Amino acid sequence: MSQTVRSAAPKKNRKSKGPWLVWLLVILAVVTWWSLYQSKWFTAQEVTITGNSRLTVEQISATAAVPIGNSLMSIDPGVISDQLQALPEIEVATVERGWPHAILITITERTPIAVAATASGFNLIDAQGLNAGTVATPPAGLLVISAQPDSPAMTNAIQVLAAIPAEWAITGLSAPTQDSVMATLGNGVVVTMGSGERAADKVEVAKALIEKGYAVINVSAPDVPTVK
Repeated sequence: MSQTVRSAAPKKNRKSKGPWLVWLLVILAVVTWWSLYQSKWFTAQEVTITGNSRLTVEQISATAAVPIGNSLMSIDPGVISDQLQALPEIEVATVERGWPHAILITITERTPIAVAATASGFNLIDAQGLNAGTVATPPAGLLVISAQPDSPAMTNAIQVLAAIPAEWAITGLSAPTQDSVMATLGNGVVVTMGSGERAADKVEVAKALIEKGYAVINVSAPDVPTVK
């Protein structure tokens, strides 16, 4: 029996694709970096501002100080947001990149619910007792509170104001300290509320005493009120 022996075919040397793949990735990374940071394809050319009412676009733009002409990637939205939120009128400032050429700024302003007199004018006060801006004269319909803005005393005064019913038609609200909030009603009755703690309970006790004809009421301790 005869057998045929064939010589084995020489194996082809396969070149590794690893180095080419690495170089391709490096080139793509360089092109991407250049496109985002060095080219004019993605530069800040405009600023879009929405949500503002009391602040003007010019005021916001000046504070934001967006570097027009710089690449969008080199601009830090967080830094711009912090700069804007340093303004007392602004509660929240959301800053985003608007590809390919814009910075988008969305403003949420503080809503003033009262006013505090200062040496140079009046501070608008929001629902948290914080300064919401400065005005030369009190806006119509906002109560002037005698208390230091951005202080525990103002915070407690605002808590009391939120609990006071509209029918009291208060003409004055003062808070020399956080525990000495006092309201003057439109009919002349004076109610010492103390702190803003349990403000709703204090109002209910004061209502009952007002109905009994008392003109000077202290409900700092609502369970043991005093009257004159």
